[in-house]
Amino acid sequence: MTTTIVSRRLVVNNACQTIGLIGGLGPGATIHYYERLTKEFARRGVTPRLLISHADLKFVLERVGAGALDDLAGYLAEHVESLSRGGADFVAIGAVAPHICAPQLRTRVALPVVDLIDCTRSELSRRGVRRVAILGTQFVMRSDLYGRLDGFEVIRLSSDALDFIHGNYMKIASAGAVEGSGADVEGMRAIAQDLVRDQRAEAVLLAGTELSLAFQEAGCDFPALDCARAHLDAVLSRAMGNMGLAGNSRFGGGARPPPWC
Repeated sequence: MTTTIVSRRLVVNNACQTIGLIGGLGPGATIHYYERLTKEFARRGVTPRLLISHADLKFVLERVGAGALDDLAGYLAEHVESLSRGGADFVAIGAVAPHICAPQLRTRVALPVVDLIDCTRSELSRRGVRRVAILGTQFVMRSDLYGRLDGFEVIRLSSDALDFIHGNYMKIASAGAVEGSGADVEGMRAIAQDLVRDQRAEAVLLAGTELSLAFQEAGCDFPALDCARAHLDAVLSRAMGNMGLAGNSRFGGGARPPPWC
């Protein structure tokens, strides 16, 4: 009996694709991805195949702020190559900000990249949402998710609200957790609620993985779309799709977006 169980587990593990995760952006976001993925695998009795390459948060944010997209893509491509040598079948970046250079990164790497913004667009379309507001870093909010929300109406935050969201987001990112960060989560919640009530936002995008630490998509008192949750759904779907189990992941959100977004 023991031999049979071990053999079956080996078959399951071999059927699961190896996830390559670029993490460290920041550490709390990486922990969030790791915990959520391993929880979903464990729920199925499957041991995941997961590699993590730790990127430098300061370096990445400096390149994002300077608009040095080719430089950033080259840096991330080195991480992708490292993950590829380790046996990864595909790659995901466990943060929103680096996706600013996703188009440039794709031209530099051979491995498939599961793109968080593509996943977000798929989820918005599935829900029939057209009018959105964005919470995240100043780079994400000012650029309307890096100009990749064409076809959707984006509500802009006031300058004061944008600075408030960014400042509190960075407190969570720096601390790696909400507790002890000093972040005003209720203040951020109030801004989101105002966007829905006064600006008629149909959904508020939690477009920063640290916001997943502060808010639960299904119970945050405003219509939210957790971009990290949509991304995690797609990562799990890609990893387990050839096992016929892709549609069972929920991470606390809505129905699964299309495979790999």
